[in-house]
Amino acid sequence: MNKIAILSGGWSSEREVSINSANNLKVVLSELGFVVTVIDVIRDLRKLVNDLYSAQPDYIWNSLHGTGGEDGTIQGILDIFGVPYSNSGVTGSAICFDKSVANSLVSNNGVRIVPNKCIKSSDISLISESYPFVVKPTNEGSSVGIYLIHNDKELQQFKAMPWQYGDRILVEKFIPGREFTVLVVNGKVIGAVEITYDNEFYDYDAKYSEGGSRHNTNYDLDKKVELEMFDMAVNAYNACLCRGIARIDFRYDGKDMYFLEINTQPGMTDKSLVPDILKAKNLSMLDLLKMTEPNIFA
Repeated sequence: MNKIAILSGGWSSEREVSINSANNLKVVLSELGFVVTVIDVIRDLRKLVNDLYSAQPDYIWNSLHGTGGEDGTIQGILDIFGVPYSNSGVTGSAICFDKSVANSLVSNNGVRIVPNKCIKSSDISLISESYPFVVKPTNEGSSVGIYLIHNDKELQQFKAMPWQYGDRILVEKFIPGREFTVLVVNGKVIGAVEITYDNEFYDYDAKYSEGGSRHNTNYDLDKKVELEMFDMAVNAYNACLCRGIARIDFRYDGKDMYFLEINTQPGMTDKSLVPDILKAKNLSMLDLLKMTEPNIFA
């Protein structure tokens, strides 16, 4: 085992995030002694197949985010190619990328979800909820297309804007409080981090701007609440048929912990959450690979 191909870029709104993740991974994996090839994935199947055959990888790290890379599409292509690849397969990826479907499955598996409803984008004019509430695409990541609505004026402004994020919309109650994310690998909790930020919610700017957010792995949380969060993370992971690495996000209002979503392709940039959790647990990227694929990275 010495050759790893990293899939980078893609054609979603998260292309730049994917490229940053891939570049960071290349440095780390190269330092571990692997021969690393970064493949720039565009919407060209012939190029992708040729690049994969040229690289002849023993393992593929899928660093793509968003549509095409995180929704089961690229996973189906990799299943045909026949080389082991990172994280969830076609089914788990497709489930988790659709927030409405994931909500239904995890709720049926005993996980507390944020009260929500899914509507057609053609019904935007009918939205009427108790303030504040959140409107988000069912199929986007990195907080792309999320709007926090506080009052009638903001709701009318939102309704007047063109919607460009698909034909279904998730409308959720806004849960004030603290934000956590849990790293699960092959059904086991590795650790968690609390995320704090100056913006009103963990939006794109807070995630990727310098100093936009702070990651606290030494958070103060009641042990019983933490264990409930960990249990919900594992239950959600299993309900959605995940595998490998996944990051499960939660909000805590001081009384109850609420599931937000599952990220089957966590970012690996220098500002990402998973590397911080690994560091806090004194785990290296090689440790993560061994936990993820014990039969490959012995």
